[in-house]
Amino acid sequence: MSLGQVVALLADVHGEHGVLRRALELCRREGVETIALLGDLFDRVDQADRCALLLADWPVIGVYGNHERATMLATLATGAPRSLLRDETVRLLSLLRDRLVIGDTCLIHEAPGAEWVHDITLSRVSGGAPGVSSNGHPRVTFAGHTHYRQARDDRGPLDLSRGLLRLDPRRRYLINPGALVAGQFAVWHRELGVVVFREVGSVRGIGVL
Repeated sequence: MSLGQVVALLADVHGEHGVLRRALELCRREGVETIALLGDLFDRVDQADRCALLLADWPVIGVYGNHERATMLATLATGAPRSLLRDETVRLLSLLRDRLVIGDTCLIHEAPGAEWVHDITLSRVSGGAPGVSSNGHPRVTFAGHTHYRQARDDRGPLDLSRGLLRLDPRRRYLINPGALVAGQFAVWHRELGVVVFREVGSVRGIGVL
């Protein structure tokens, strides 16, 4: 799996395919190479195909959310046939993982809590070396689930009011791009070391956790 140099980070779509379509149009204009899903792409089986079809022409990597997992387990429990989903949807779901680490980057749905804070504290004490830290944990972690756009490094919460974040290679980061169901996502320009936070207009509602 490859991240590419320009990565869109999409979390908590919750089946809102119209918002997803508009976000992907913005991604196309911005030169995004890879779509990174951070979980909860859909809430119900009937939403899955529409979302998967929109993503069919994109290189996609990512992780499951609690909603996809619960939906698919419930579907399998009823004995529903695989033909319930289009081939494109099955292919997309087969790409997703519970947790995905590529180089010094981690994708996860629910962010680690006290353990992550403990790890970045150790990183700060040890000097905050670039790349994967000495204890083997990634330097940049992207997560969804909370529907709350936020970021922190090993020194604490970061100010996102300017709409972008410049990543210091000496620091470790935990970043939530916000929920796409609320119109929020982010684009990571890896070569520049910048995460740009984007908005999609005309959003009709807010999803559930």
